[in-house]
Amino acid sequence: MKLKVQPINLKSVEYYSTEEAFLAREAWAKGPQKPRDVLRSKEIPPQDCSLEALSKKGLVEILTPLTIQNVEDVEKIPHDADLIVVGDTYFAEDSVLEKIVALDKPIVAGWDNFGYSFYGRVSKLRLKEFSKAKYYVTAGCDELLNILNAIRGWKFLRTMKVLYIGRFPSHSAILGKGINFEYLNKRFEVEFVQLSFDDYIKAVEEAKSNEDVKGIVENWKKEFTIMDHREENLEFYARIYKALKTLLERYKCNALTIDCAALPSIEYVPCVSFSLLIGEGIPCGCEADLPTLFAMAMLMGISEKPAMIGNLSSNTMHADIEQNIIVLNHDVVPLSMACQRCKARLRDFHATGKGLTPYVELQKEMPVTIVGMHWDMNKIWATKGSIVETEDTTHCRISVMIKVKDAKLITKEAFGHHIVMTYGDNLKALESLANLLKIEYVTL
Repeated sequence: MKLKVQPINLKSVEYYSTEEAFLAREAWAKGPQKPRDVLRSKEIPPQDCSLEALSKKGLVEILTPLTIQNVEDVEKIPHDADLIVVGDTYFAEDSVLEKIVALDKPIVAGWDNFGYSFYGRVSKLRLKEFSKAKYYVTAGCDELLNILNAIRGWKFLRTMKVLYIGRFPSHSAILGKGINFEYLNKRFEVEFVQLSFDDYIKAVEEAKSNEDVKGIVENWKKEFTIMDHREENLEFYARIYKALKTLLERYKCNALTIDCAALPSIEYVPCVSFSLLIGEGIPCGCEADLPTLFAMAMLMGISEKPAMIGNLSSNTMHADIEQNIIVLNHDVVPLSMACQRCKARLRDFHATGKGLTPYVELQKEMPVTIVGMHWDMNKIWATKGSIVETEDTTHCRISVMIKVKDAKLITKEAFGHHIVMTYGDNLKALESLANLLKIEYVTL
C-alpha cells in the first residue's frame, strides 16, 4: 500500500532581509557555508531513504509540491494525502500552522537521504499551542521507515470495510460497553456490512455452479496434503472460499469476520478460507472478535505481512511458561507463513470428521511480534519473541511455541480474547501507530 505524500513549502517571515536584522543578514544569511555542513552534504548513506528514493522503490507516491502562503492555501492539500512533509516552519504564520494541524494528518519534518530531519528540531510545531499536531522528527532511516510503516498501518485501518457475518454482539467474544458499529466508525473511520448466516449459506450454494471452484479444488490437491478423508468433500470447502471472496467483492469489503460459535454446521467453518484470505492481505477475525480483527489490521498494515490469530494459554503446559515459552493455538494460520519447503496439511476440524482446517510448520527461530487489543479497544499490549516449535495439536489444530522475555508476565497481564502474531520486530512502528490512534500502548 503506497502512501500519498504531500510536500509543502511554507511562507517565511522575511526577517533576514530587514534593516533591523543587519548581523543576521550579513553574517548568517550571506556568510560562508558551515564547513561540516558541506562535508555532511557529501556523505554517502548506507541506504538512500530520501523521498525520491522511497518513491522509486514504490513505497510512496509524491504529490505535486505546494507552496502555502496563507490560510486559504491550506485547502489545496488533497483530502486523500496520507501525510504532509514540511520544510522549515520557524517563520511560518501561526494561523497557517493551526489550519494544517486541524487537517489531523501526520506531519513529518523534511528529511535528507540519511533520514535525518535536521531542521525539524526547532520547528514551531513543537510549541504547546500546536500540541495536537501529529508531528514527527526523524533521526535515521530505521526511524523514518518505522514512522512511515505506522502511517501505513493507520491508513490500512482507516480504509477498512468489514464484512461481518452473524449476530452482533458475538456469541463468544466479548466487547466493552458502548462499542458497536457506529462507535467504531466514528472512532476509527471503519465501515461495516452485516450479513446473516442465511446470506452466507446462500452464497456457498450459489458457488456450486461457479467454474472457478473446480480450479480451486485442483490447486488445493496439488499444493496441500489432504488428510482425514477431506478430499471427499473438498469441493464444498472450495465453495466456501469462493463464496467469501464473492461476498467481499460484492460489498466492496477488505476485512472479514464470522460469529463462528453460532454456525449452523461444523461443515461451514471458514478456517482454511480465512488462512488463505489473510495471505492475500485480507484481515480475518474468528468468532466476530472485533478487537483482535483490529489488532490484526494494525499489524498487517504496518508490516505488509500476513498475521496469525490465536488463543493464549491454551494447549500450554506449566513447563512451557517456566521456560519463558508462550503458546499461540488456533485453527487459522496463513499458509504463506510456512517454513521453506514445508507443505501444508488440510485436516478435519477438532477431530470431528467434519469441516476443514489447515496445519503447516512455521520457520524455527523466526523473530515475531505478538499483539493483543483490550476488549474496550482503548489499549494494546505487545511483545517480541522467536518461534521455537510448531505442533499439530488437533484441538485447536496448530500450536506455535514462542520464546519470549517473560512468559509469566504475559500470562498474568496480557488482555484480549485472542492475540495476533506476525514475522519481524514491529514494536517501534506499532507504538507510533498506537500514538496516531490515541490508543494506550503497553510493552510486556
